[in-house]
Amino acid sequence: MNDALTKLFASHETQIHPAVHRWLSEPSRVHRTVSGKRLQVLSPGRINPHHDGPDFLDAAILLDSVVLVGSIEFDKQRSLWVAHHHTTNARYQSVVLHVVLESDTDRDDLPEALVVPADELLNVIETPMPSEPNTTLDEIQGYALLRLLRLSAQHAEYYRNRTIREGFAYSVRTFLEQYAKKRRRPTYAAERLDYLLGRVAESEHVQFLEAIVGGQVLVVVQRLAELTRTPIADEGQHLRNEIMTNCVVPSACVLASDRDRIGVFTWYWSAEATTPYAHLVREFPLVPQRYVWQQQGMLEMLRQQHATTTVGDVFRTYGTLLALDFYRAAEEPPALEDER
Repeated sequence: MNDALTKLFASHETQIHPAVHRWLSEPSRVHRTVSGKRLQVLSPGRINPHHDGPDFLDAAILLDSVVLVGSIEFDKQRSLWVAHHHTTNARYQSVVLHVVLESDTDRDDLPEALVVPADELLNVIETPMPSEPNTTLDEIQGYALLRLLRLSAQHAEYYRNRTIREGFAYSVRTFLEQYAKKRRRPTYAAERLDYLLGRVAESEHVQFLEAIVGGQVLVVVQRLAELTRTPIADEGQHLRNEIMTNCVVPSACVLASDRDRIGVFTWYWSAEATTPYAHLVREFPLVPQRYVWQQQGMLEMLRQQHATTTVGDVFRTYGTLLALDFYRAAEEPPALEDER
């Protein structure tokens, strides 16, 4: 056992939870589970303030090509899942990932597990925690995923009984109509938007969608980055970015194979934002707009700001409402007494 692991094993688990949560809070990072599956933690969820139940609630992961929403449990050793009787405790039915310091069992009837490198976790513990704005990036991660799922569900309907070109044209037309209504001082005249719409069916963007259906895109992340810089007509960068996130990416999520959908998610969680949103600067002055997902998360937060439900509630509801074959919501555990 190395020095870092020795120090961590000497600490109480609850003292390690905040560091584990911070270590998990990087959605663009790709991990490998104990079983060898590809994993991205799209949102680490929120730390459970109670001592009964999973450690992180309302989390979301991308396991291979499937989005799983549920809870994350942390233990020092994987075998503690059995020793702590999690298997027979209904509160742990929602666990989609077991995060551990050491995988000390080969049992194949346990939840998917991820080993945290001890030296990395110790470094997180020893690094001063930055002060956070009222709106945390963890919240924004959850809303960014919610926005992508919501748009993908809409696009599943757009492509029903339509060709790829017809579906994408419908998507862009629907978006441009909403875009024009929201602008107090229209940047684009109606004629210019009509010209853009007329070019959509022959654009490289629709060709990408046709190629992704046939599994002919070699590197999805690279191609999406290229399309962000490729004009459809004579639109500016800001409008093209909007079409990418509101039309191209959700279309690709719906149309892609399992393999290529991973590339779509990778782009969404790693692409750097090219233009800031002025109204997001006003609404969230302390929150960075470095990545596309940060902007998308803040936009969805504003959209949901009058809702009485939490993002976790919406995730669980979406588990039964979304017509998406790549989304799963874990079984909800019974509520704690003071949560009723």
